[in-house]
Amino acid sequence: MKNKIAFINGTVLTVDSENSIAEALIVENEKIAGVGKYGDLKGSVDANTEVIDLDGRSIVPGFIDSHIHMGVLGMNSEAIDCRYPYVKSIEDIKEKIAEQAKIKPKGSWIRGWGYDHSKLIESRHPDRFDMDEVAPYHPVMLTRTCAHISTLNTLGLEKAGIGNYAPDIPGGIIEKTDSGIPTGVMKENAHMAMMKAAMPNKAELKTALEKADKILISEGITSVHDSGGYGEMQLEVEKEAIKEGLLQIKVNAMIFSFIENISFVENHIKLPVDNGNDPHFKIGPIKIMIDGSSSGPTAATIEPYAIDPSFSGVLSMDPEVVDDIILRAHKAGHQVTSHAVGDRAVDVISRAIEKALIKYPRDNHRHRIEHCAIVNDELLQRIKKNNIIPVPQPIFLYEFGDGYVKNYGKERTDRMFTCKSFIDMGILAPGSSDCPITFSNPLMGIHLAVNRITQSGQPISQNEKISKEEALRMFTYNGAYTSFEESIKGSIEVGKAADLAVLSGDFPSCEDSEIMNLKVDMTFIDGKCVYRRNR
Repeated sequence: MKNKIAFINGTVLTVDSENSIAEALIVENEKIAGVGKYGDLKGSVDANTEVIDLDGRSIVPGFIDSHIHMGVLGMNSEAIDCRYPYVKSIEDIKEKIAEQAKIKPKGSWIRGWGYDHSKLIESRHPDRFDMDEVAPYHPVMLTRTCAHISTLNTLGLEKAGIGNYAPDIPGGIIEKTDSGIPTGVMKENAHMAMMKAAMPNKAELKTALEKADKILISEGITSVHDSGGYGEMQLEVEKEAIKEGLLQIKVNAMIFSFIENISFVENHIKLPVDNGNDPHFKIGPIKIMIDGSSSGPTAATIEPYAIDPSFSGVLSMDPEVVDDIILRAHKAGHQVTSHAVGDRAVDVISRAIEKALIKYPRDNHRHRIEHCAIVNDELLQRIKKNNIIPVPQPIFLYEFGDGYVKNYGKERTDRMFTCKSFIDMGILAPGSSDCPITFSNPLMGIHLAVNRITQSGQPISQNEKISKEEALRMFTYNGAYTSFEESIKGSIEVGKAADLAVLSGDFPSCEDSEIMNLKVDMTFIDGKCVYRRNR
């Protein structure tokens, strides 16, 4: 096996401080050993060098997804895919559940994911009565595309301990009929409580993570900031899977659980800050969740929704509790973050971080706000002043953008996932997908940051468009910076890890409208080819 690789005859997008473009790249002993003109590097090409002719293609730093749920992505690969347009009606969903009921043992869970009630013919959530018709002897749980709402059949509700006339769960909504009977539809904290009943075991989760790993590296993703979901079990399984060689992707694991997250967070606040030197697994920020989803829609907004003047979303944690947790985690030296979509939620978490910094000043804290989807000028100023890192998902505009215009109105939609505003303000923001809420493909994410066009072809918030080079930096260097790893990855520079993605075409000359048609031909992690596309 040759211990050196030379990439020649293409464009090497370094994403260094000058956005330099080179024509050749040398990899040796898992690191970048040389970048520049081939004439200057060819002297190091010898019999032990594998030469890869890029043939005009581009090679970029391995993509970093700064907010993704690996375990959920893997689990969903085994569940019923209820996304539009694969399903267009509740009847379609019922057919898929009935198929599973025929082959699964009675009493075992049937799981589904990705439905969007706003796109179904019936324009409503499937409910317990729909699912009872086709699976009366199996507990069923379907999770909406936003992962903040689920619907269960009668047996599923019983497994979760939800009986008739059950009271609402604090910070959540149990949807009921006029007579007070739960319909099976659970929102926010009520949905999170349902996750406990349908939890996978360790073996299922390890298999799921392996499947997610294969999906992500095929898209050129070499590192993820895993936003968690299954608590301490997920941390243990990820460590084991990496040690056993089952996971190749590099993981920065957030402290977050869908179930009983506050107790999980409290336990980790007490632990020493993990500054471990393992480049394949490290503990990331402590994360809380304080509002709903952008597409539900349940995001906590300052003004009522355009679609419903009586509703302004769900704030699932009291601001005083947020202040207290953030203060204690910050004081203990942890990086902190929160899921915050609506501007009301962004206001709560940004104020909490500001209060913590005033009481216990700390340079280079790199505290984050996950999603940070709706902002105003005041929030942008506070984020900038306190060096907070917003983590947006421009790819959401594709699948959910048409709904945003309807739910929030044009004025607020124009301030959603504000990539250009962040850049103009000097605010560093990494790229991410929140997969499996939507697609993980980072080239699709770059396409949306650049073009901002919905699935139906509607231009959306065009004032927030950014350049291809700026979008590429979001999904590479900025991701590394956000996890304190910019000195070891995120750009193609001598001495950094040889985490790389070879694209199917030339990125600099590619038309903006064609970015989404690019593919990943090869993925390298630490100089090892872990994926090769059949061309």
